[in-house]
Amino acid sequence: MAVTESQKPSMNQKLGFHDFNLSLICSITLLVLSSFNYGISDQAFASTQATNAFAKQFGDFDVESKTYIIPALFLSLLNSLKAGCQLFGVFIGSWISNRYGRRCCIFLMNAYAIGSTAVIISGTNRPQMLAGRSIHYVYLGMQLAVIPIFLAEISPAHMRGSMGVLYWLSVKCGGLLITGIVRVTSNNRGNSAWQIPIGLIFVIPVIVMLLVRFIPESPRWLLLNDRYDDAFTSMVRLRQTWAEKRSSSPASSTTISEFNYLCQAMSALRTAPHNVSRPQHFLSIFSPVHRSRTAIVILLLFFQQSTGQSFASQYGTLFVKALHTVNPFSVTLATNAVDITGILLCMIFTDYFGRKLFLISSALLQTAALLTMGGLGTADSTVTAAKIGIVAMLLLYSFGWSVGYAPLAYVLAAELPSPYLREYTLRVAYAVKLIMEFVISFTYPYLEDANEANLGGRLGFIYGTISFFGLIFSIFCVPETKNLELEEMDMRFAKGLFGTSKAESPDAEQHNRQTQV
Repeated sequence: MAVTESQKPSMNQKLGFHDFNLSLICSITLLVLSSFNYGISDQAFASTQATNAFAKQFGDFDVESKTYIIPALFLSLLNSLKAGCQLFGVFIGSWISNRYGRRCCIFLMNAYAIGSTAVIISGTNRPQMLAGRSIHYVYLGMQLAVIPIFLAEISPAHMRGSMGVLYWLSVKCGGLLITGIVRVTSNNRGNSAWQIPIGLIFVIPVIVMLLVRFIPESPRWLLLNDRYDDAFTSMVRLRQTWAEKRSSSPASSTTISEFNYLCQAMSALRTAPHNVSRPQHFLSIFSPVHRSRTAIVILLLFFQQSTGQSFASQYGTLFVKALHTVNPFSVTLATNAVDITGILLCMIFTDYFGRKLFLISSALLQTAALLTMGGLGTADSTVTAAKIGIVAMLLLYSFGWSVGYAPLAYVLAAELPSPYLREYTLRVAYAVKLIMEFVISFTYPYLEDANEANLGGRLGFIYGTISFFGLIFSIFCVPETKNLELEEMDMRFAKGLFGTSKAESPDAEQHNRQTQV
């Protein structure tokens, strides 16, 4: 079945912010609230491990310094074993989401979070803390599998970039809030210094579990499962404006046009030659027509992690503490504030300037900051100015990462795969992301430890080189996806329209839409 330009929703029919209805606002708010708890969880663990009370509970007493020190092996396992559990969470979450729906996955993962948090907060020894923190990351892996996809599927095309960036903004806001709380509780002498911040993880899962059943299911997921009536009802709930609801008007022509386009696009994808042979088969993501987008998604998430993000987020507080310059908790707060500023800029302008410009700028800033950090790390370790410069470069790196790669890797990962293969593609891509996160997290304590490699700021040379390759990748390999429907990307990849100069010009774009299959 052909899908023509006349069947696609007009640019003039797109919803503006004033047309948002209560169902769409509540759905996005609930998804953002859930990802907010991701930031609370992640940064609660990262920040509390630098408190004296945590070191006393889980560290060893050093007679020479008369302080409690957390062994490098335990610290390494604490921040790296979670990656395998998070990967398992991605697989189980994508399976539940694909089989039983997005809402079901969100309900189950929040119920699971309550149990895993109870294990952590009651921990009194290293094995229990390792087990509790590791199993909790199954919950965060499930979040990773469902929240970005759900946001992409319910958002209008011309605002999908901003709504996708909102996911990572909420993560960082949650991290900023909990870091501020740790800054206050770190002065407590007892275990409450780390138990109070971690205990706050309980709150949001309860709220989300109570409310998730009231939001609409993803219309695209319902269409993929041939539930057309339910999909239309869900689409009406997500698109009908306040004025139409108050007047009890039937579905508007805009909503019907968008729904018909989705139905016809799904039908076209089902009958397309490259989808005829078992489109749900895992190996299809590596077929000639799909492998280019699979490679792009994998490399996006590879470069998102391999430039040292987990070093900055998981060990940033400890890294600054080892420099003996400024309060490490204050720097962590500043880092989160800088991150949020970068994400806000990306959210506001990404649907106007496009994804590609922000990815290139992000990779460029990361490369410059990391290589400069490496250069400063070669200075005399007693020079205070060099240490302050390293902290400044850490902040610049965090800003550069947050203004592009941090949020947009998830946005593009949800946008680029074929609708029938999205879960399979993301499983592989998230596996690569988490493997790299494990590698960075596990190796950092040995690279930084004074009795091991003792690299300090010279770590910037390692991560900066990888970031430079990410810059090359961003310039030459990443396609622009702004203002395109998710189904339209499948057609463009099938016809080889991405990656050509003609496809990026306005005249060529209009011509391509008129000749879509």
